[in-house]
Order: sequence, then structure tokens, then C-alpha cells
Amino acid sequence: MNLPIPAALKNVRTLTVLGLAALIGLGSWAWQQRRQPTEVQTLQEVVQRLSRGNNLGKQPISFMVASGGYAAYLAQQRGLCKPNQCELFTQLNPYKHYGNGWDELIRQGYALDGIEGWATASRTVVIPQSTFRTYGTHNGYLACTVAHEIAHVLRHHVFLSSYQENHNLKKLTEKPKELALMRVSREHELEADRDSADMLVRAGFKGRICQQGLAFMHRSNGDGSATEPESTHPGYEERVRAIRLHYDALEKKPPKPQPSTQGSFRYDAANNLLTFSPKP
Repeated sequence: MNLPIPAALKNVRTLTVLGLAALIGLGSWAWQQRRQPTEVQTLQEVVQRLSRGNNLGKQPISFMVASGGYAAYLAQQRGLCKPNQCELFTQLNPYKHYGNGWDELIRQGYALDGIEGWATASRTVVIPQSTFRTYGTHNGYLACTVAHEIAHVLRHHVFLSSYQENHNLKKLTEKPKELALMRVSREHELEADRDSADMLVRAGFKGRICQQGLAFMHRSNGDGSATEPESTHPGYEERVRAIRLHYDALEKKPPKPQPSTQGSFRYDAANNLLTFSPKP
């Protein structure tokens, strides 16, 4: 025989169920946070900050922590890949145990490499693990690097370079075409530098973070290069001067405001991808 449950007890029972559900949800969130490596958690915090006051588009953007360029250099030294065919080793998963000698490449890359980052046409931003170590507590500098790569994604720079090569530069012979593409690449880098400074200002970062961050990056990487016709990136003097002039302009006229991007994060440990998905 089922006895009727008093209304007060029903409320207690409902609250208990809701409380359990909340605890389960909180536990699930905490478990996911624990699963995320430290660098991924830092990356999520940086992207969350950049989403405030910035329009990051309507499509998801993924982020991957990778092994980096020094691991590829070591792989080439050991004869594991041919010159200019070592990209696999720049993007190894540093949180995976390979057990075939690649773990040592990753370890040395983490300990000896500097600051890097790149973006793909498929909207994936790659930040090597050594970048987090080198920046240390300078999360503002890290935010500038991440914003720079997001700018490449939002401006479709990979596509535009390909379009230039196959349309506007199609009639050029090999060497002039190569030099023209390098000039386009340098222009894209300076454009992404300017965008990153704008993004940090809109996100509420104070001061000339990206100017300071660029100087820090060049010094940390031991890169005092000058701009050459074959350079994919502007040299140290040109790049720092350009961002300084941009900040001079920003102090007179701040960047136009943009709507914040509301979205959610999901970390796929198996594929080592942190994905930010804007809400419709």
C-alpha cells in the first residue's frame, strides 16, 4: 500500500534530488578541470578573457598544446625525418607517452625551446608547451600571442596567401613569386600584431602589453634578426617599431568596440584539443 507523501516531504525530496544533481554537475566540472593539463587550463583562461569585448566570430576555434619546433630540429638531427619534412614532430602531443624515443624529443623541446605559435586554415591554433614555460607568469604576453594567432584565423590569412600565389602572382617566375609571398607573409604578421593589440585593449588589458611581449619574445628566443627579402616575419627592429607606432595611435583613438563572444569550452583529451564554441 502506497501512503501519500506530505507536501513538505515532497519539497524536501525535490530539493534533495536537485542538490544531488548540482553536486554531480559540480563534481563533473571539477573532474574535467583536473583532467586538463596546466597549460590547457591557462589557455582556456586566456581565451575566456579575450572573448570579453571581442568578436571571435561564429565558428568554433580549437587550440592545441604541442611539442614545438625544437623537437622537429632534434628529430631531423637523429635522422627521423628529412629536411623540410619534419612537421609531424612539431605537433606531437606532449601529454602522450609514445615509448619509441619521441618522449625525449618532447622533453628536450620543452626544456630548450622558446616562444612559438601558429594557426591553420582549419581554425586550429597551436601553442607549443615551451611557450607556457618561457612566458611563466606573464599571461598578458601569452594572451597577445594567442590573440595574434586568432587574428590569423579570423582574417583567413592562410587562404589569402594561397589566393595571392595562385591568382595575383601566378604569372611571376619562381624567385620573384617566392619573394612576393614572403612580403605578403610579413604584411600578415604585422596585421595580426595590430589586431592582437586591439583585442587586448578591448579585453581590458592595461598598458602596451603586446609591445612589451614582442620584445620579451625576441629576447627569449635569442632573435635579433633584421627584415630580409626572404623573411617570413619582420625582423626585430621593424616589428617592435610597428607595434610601438600602433600603440601611439591607439592612445589617441582606441579601437572600435565589439560585442563580447559568449561561448563554451570543451577539452578532448584524446585529440588534445581545447575547443571554444561561440553560442548562436
